[in-house]
Amino acid sequence: MMGPPPTITVPYGLPAGLAYLASLGEVRVHQILELLEVVTGFERNNRYRICNEGEQQFMFAKEDTDCMTRQCCGTARPFTMNITDNMEQPLIQLHRPFRCQGSCLWCCYLQEMEIQSPPGNKVGEVKEVWTCWTPKYNVFDATGTHIFTIVGDCCYCKCCADVVFRVLEGDEGGQEVGQIVKHWGGCREVFGGANDFSLRFNPQMDLMKKAILFGATFLIDFNYFEYRGNN
Repeated sequence: MMGPPPTITVPYGLPAGLAYLASLGEVRVHQILELLEVVTGFERNNRYRICNEGEQQFMFAKEDTDCMTRQCCGTARPFTMNITDNMEQPLIQLHRPFRCQGSCLWCCYLQEMEIQSPPGNKVGEVKEVWTCWTPKYNVFDATGTHIFTIVGDCCYCKCCADVVFRVLEGDEGGQEVGQIVKHWGGCREVFGGANDFSLRFNPQMDLMKKAILFGATFLIDFNYFEYRGNN
């Protein structure tokens, strides 16, 4: 069982339930395997267990998208992701608008996501940057300040290996301050069942910045690792 959260002052405006996240240096995101989806290819709302380094769950994430949108738009679909604590109290909400993928007009399919905490209060956003090969994202806080750049490997489809996205402070020339790691999932990976991520940062990193990077993990998941039979 996970013990009570440490005594940490949460910045004004953020939910008190984020106190536990403020103490962590690593967050693990485990997508829940949907056997019906694997067998039939019928797209369901994604669900995730959010755990600490000791695999103790302290948050839960669930996608909220209508059935028609999931089946027709596949991994390009717009969605709202609701993130709650273990008592189902809302903590973070992610909003991804629809963007066409694979278009030859690059400006039409750059992906983005807005992070709110609590729901309705924007704390930041993540925007994809067009590059010829290497995945890249700019991360902004609520004031529009460029706080991070996320840079991935040129090959993000590695077999039997983890894929690392480096988190750099400020622009691309900044110091590395964290990582978003997509872990190789073995048989689950082969059948496209579920994905596992680790988000690593300094435990003393500002809580709001942690929440924003946490949201970026889900955008990266949908952009590169959500393989389904209807896509």
